[in-house]
Amino acid sequence: MTDSSIPDMMAEARRGQWTDQQLAAKAVELAEFILKQSNAGMRGKEKRQAQQMERMMNDPAGKAFTLALADRVFRPSSPARGAELFRYLLDGYGVPRYLSAADRFAMKMGGRFSAQFPGVVMPMITSQLRKESSNVILPAEDGKLRPHLRRRRKGGIRMNINQLGEAILGESEAHHRLQQVVDRLTDKDCDYISVKISAIFSQIHLVAFEETVKLIQERLRILYRAAITNAVTLPDGSRKPKFVNLDMEEYRDLHLTAEAFKRTLMEDEFMQLEAGIVLQAYLPDSWEEQMKLCAWAKERVEQGGARIKIRLVKGANLAMEKVEASMHGWAQAPYGTKAQVDANYKRMLHYGCMPDNARYVQFGVASHNLFDLCYAMLLREREGVRDQVEFEMLEGMANHQARAIRQAADGLLLYAPVVLKEDFHSAIAYLVRRLDENTSEENFLHDLFGMTPGSRSWEVQKKRFLKACQEKDEVKYGPNRTQNRAADPIQPSHYRDAFANERDTDWSLRQNAEWINGLIAAEKEKSGEEIPLVIDGEEITTNLWGVGRDPSRHNEVSYKFAYADFDQIEHALVTADRARSSWASKSIGERAEILHRAAQELSRIRGEAIAAMVRDAGKAPTEADVEVSEAIDFCRYYAEGLDRDGMNDGVEMSPLGIICVMSPWNFPFAIPTGGVAAALMAGNAVVFKPSELAVYTAWQIVQAFWRAGVPKNVLQFVPMPRNEISRKFLMDPRLNGVIMTGSYRTGKMLRELRPDLHVLAETSGKDAMIITATADPDQAVKDLVKSAFGHSGQKCSAASVAIVEASVYDNPAFLRQLKDAAASLKVGGSWEVNSVVTPLIREPEGNLLRALTQLEPGEEWLLKPEPSEDNPCLWSPGIRLGVKPGSWFHQTECFGPVLGIIRAENLEEAIDIQNDSEFGLTGGLQSLDEREIALWKTKVQVGNAYINRVITGAIVRRQPFGGWNHSSMGPGAKAGGPNYLTMLGSWEEKALPQKLRTPGERISGLVEKLCSELPDCAKRIRSAAGSQAKWWMEEFGVDHDPSRVYGENNIFRYTPVKGILARVENMSDDDVAILLLGAKLCGVLLHLSIGASRPWIQKMHGYYASLTVETEAELIGRMPEALQGVRFLRGTDISEALVNAAHARDVEVLDRPVLANGRVELLGYFREQAVSETVHRYGNLIPPPGSFKTDSV
Repeated sequence: MTDSSIPDMMAEARRGQWTDQQLAAKAVELAEFILKQSNAGMRGKEKRQAQQMERMMNDPAGKAFTLALADRVFRPSSPARGAELFRYLLDGYGVPRYLSAADRFAMKMGGRFSAQFPGVVMPMITSQLRKESSNVILPAEDGKLRPHLRRRRKGGIRMNINQLGEAILGESEAHHRLQQVVDRLTDKDCDYISVKISAIFSQIHLVAFEETVKLIQERLRILYRAAITNAVTLPDGSRKPKFVNLDMEEYRDLHLTAEAFKRTLMEDEFMQLEAGIVLQAYLPDSWEEQMKLCAWAKERVEQGGARIKIRLVKGANLAMEKVEASMHGWAQAPYGTKAQVDANYKRMLHYGCMPDNARYVQFGVASHNLFDLCYAMLLREREGVRDQVEFEMLEGMANHQARAIRQAADGLLLYAPVVLKEDFHSAIAYLVRRLDENTSEENFLHDLFGMTPGSRSWEVQKKRFLKACQEKDEVKYGPNRTQNRAADPIQPSHYRDAFANERDTDWSLRQNAEWINGLIAAEKEKSGEEIPLVIDGEEITTNLWGVGRDPSRHNEVSYKFAYADFDQIEHALVTADRARSSWASKSIGERAEILHRAAQELSRIRGEAIAAMVRDAGKAPTEADVEVSEAIDFCRYYAEGLDRDGMNDGVEMSPLGIICVMSPWNFPFAIPTGGVAAALMAGNAVVFKPSELAVYTAWQIVQAFWRAGVPKNVLQFVPMPRNEISRKFLMDPRLNGVIMTGSYRTGKMLRELRPDLHVLAETSGKDAMIITATADPDQAVKDLVKSAFGHSGQKCSAASVAIVEASVYDNPAFLRQLKDAAASLKVGGSWEVNSVVTPLIREPEGNLLRALTQLEPGEEWLLKPEPSEDNPCLWSPGIRLGVKPGSWFHQTECFGPVLGIIRAENLEEAIDIQNDSEFGLTGGLQSLDEREIALWKTKVQVGNAYINRVITGAIVRRQPFGGWNHSSMGPGAKAGGPNYLTMLGSWEEKALPQKLRTPGERISGLVEKLCSELPDCAKRIRSAAGSQAKWWMEEFGVDHDPSRVYGENNIFRYTPVKGILARVENMSDDDVAILLLGAKLCGVLLHLSIGASRPWIQKMHGYYASLTVETEAELIGRMPEALQGVRFLRGTDISEALVNAAHARDVEVLDRPVLANGRVELLGYFREQAVSETVHRYGNLIPPPGSFKTDSV
């Protein structure tokens, strides 16, 4: 072919005689010619860039280094800190091999001199990165951008400008970006802009679909008016409005964007405006959306309106869509294969080129795939729609190819992101996506650099293209995500499958938003219900009535509920005592089956439960929805909890007897469901004592369990007033245990009432998130605001303190962004479904009122909280600056929408501040530096640790929940974890364990010594040692991540306690020997206290921390000294006096037999910890430094 051949080919195509197959073959011919032409026209700089990109394809370490360099090194404000990070990355990845020799040398010199001259070297590196990326991200300053636009126009290329900038987390920044786009439209050199709805509106709320669309329309009107006002004067003197194109990125925005687009353009003011919208071919939904848009556009034109434009792209958010799907257990929104995407692209291309559609919809073909572009050129000619189809490419990506396409197509539009110098860090996400796109295996750009006709890469891409052409009419279409809460039947088989977390509601699907809005509207009309007690299967009302109030309508009584009196408390205990044996006699399988049925029932009433929480607890629907999922998870997970490997190896668990589940009001559905399910699965009878502030929600739960087959005499519903009635119930010796969530003070009170009571409690938290200079500030602010103000800060895991490294704290931009994000949250009643900050459960008082209204010396309000004029329970978010370490606010749990910011000089100081708390529930770290992350993991003193993500929202199995220190009471197994049920029964050894492993060096010597001293006990000692060795290797000494979520590591691990004090007076010799083995294996300091000396124990000197021969009274007398660093007091038949002495020092008492079964026995030597870490960047899993073999720098 020659240049003159292209017009001939186009003319032949216009005759319309080619089949689709012939068209594809001709497209290959044309692509071959244009590739040769573009390669021949490649300029020197372009050749060097192409050669470098080609080398990068074979340099994974170099690619990872480049991504990490762009993402991390420029975040710290200190050049020295940035230089240190630069050297760390160089050492970890090595100097990229894809660089030229000169650039490699410069990189090495930069690393060497950055230590001495960071203020010189780092600005040079930053400048070089800007320079290298300036061909794909244009500088937005007028003096640089305008000349470039004019040059492009002179060369016959139009420009589509996309203004990049700071992440849109709040409405102030959204308005700023909107104004930037408007200003761009006023620029005479700019006639075409692209913008995402999420760039001009920060508070997208999918449940409030209608309200969100209306608010987006307000912003679109501003843009469209600016486009009309600043119309371009054409050569004939007429004026044409500038063009506004709505971009797409996240799947959730597809239907919102399309709906806002259509509604706004149907308004009289904009009927004559031509405007555009993007559709992404990687979404199987997009073809249907294209058909709807074409039908609507036809209707609009027939009503006298203007055409629209659809810009067809393949989609550039695949990596993040993959992460979201994995996180929620949803189907991936985009197609699963590149072949499907390519085929759908061809189908949509054909539909857009149909003459009946092109009359109403101009079509933009956006691609860098030469085959697709050539195919579209010929297709538009065949269909006679040449003037209705234009071609679009990315600025700076294969410019030589762009010139060839412009010439062949007689025109080209370049999509050009622009960014101001001060906002360059905000372009990192775009850079990462472009780099990933260039280097992704199947992508055309991956093969373009170095491609020639006939080469292997050419043949591979040609084959993919022709296959897509063949399959364009066969590839499936319609959404992958089809969840429909209103119509989906319960799938019983799902509940018997291997455990997988229940899927939350997918609010991006409009049918789900309509479903919950209807149920909430119906719930709002209800009132006046009277909720009875249910004791021994009988519904009972009394003269004692409590009232339930709707926090959003605080003056109204929402419902009434019966309180138990003294007689009914006795009746309930007698019933439970009588019923517990029959329930305990059921097999594990029978109880599990009932729990699976309960999970089905809870799934069936999801909508009603959400609506109940909206009314009863003031919860936002999205917050309530995840509670229902968690409740279902608890039932299914605990149903399998007693069938875990090793739990039945020579041991047997008997139920405790009668358990009282005391539920909280802040998680009124999930937490009580978990407590009830666990207690029942362990074979106990349950008295359910719900929070007085959320009885209506508890009523939904208990009915679901009864419908599932739990007998009403086994599970009784007994609200109690907080007075002598509750006190009498809790002191009754027939009650064997309590599962509660509440304050530490309440837990202490229970133990003072009944020292022998088995208390399992999650008891409080003062949770903090650390933000270092190496954090991504946009992500940190987003996660902090969500962690602090979700459910109005009333979660026990909420971030009430942020400990911010000095350079970040002192940065006005960080504080401005944080304030904007918090101030923009919608504050309102829970019936307003777009509310994010909903009412407090009751009017604030005490510590919370003080936190909301009074500052401490040296503090100031970054954002002052304000009460609603109409509802004293409703407060806007507050942020306190200048909070001092150790101050009242730092140490006090407040439980509301107020966040304190503490300044720290460095990470080490921040960790000390974070750990300086009586609590230890949740904690977070925001940092992109692996070394900081590793340090924090080893030092943080919390039960649930979160890295580069929110610190709320624990999920069953994925992040078992429970704290350390004053954040929990009991042996410490986490709710929703593998060991929780072990705490709800009494263990007995029936035989020696059979699942064994040969002990390793750590304890083999001790085993032999013990067997030599205690020959009569040798068999049990060896069995115990073998069992402990097995479970150390398979359970306690290894990290676990059973959930395997893409983009997030969720590690469940065991941390040895510092010390155990064992009162061995009533223990046999072999029991003591097993204690010594466990302590040695786990690295725990074992302190022995004994009434009479045993010579063999003294010979074990060195295998225990201390041995004291003493009476119990003497031990109690030296408790302050004896319990230093001790987590557990271990013994059998421990006296009440000794229990009280231990509890007074916050030491947990494990009064249970010593077991040879290591899977159960070793639980008493550890604290459990869940560590959840985001490990992707913009959806990409970037290998960390040290992942590749590198040369020394």
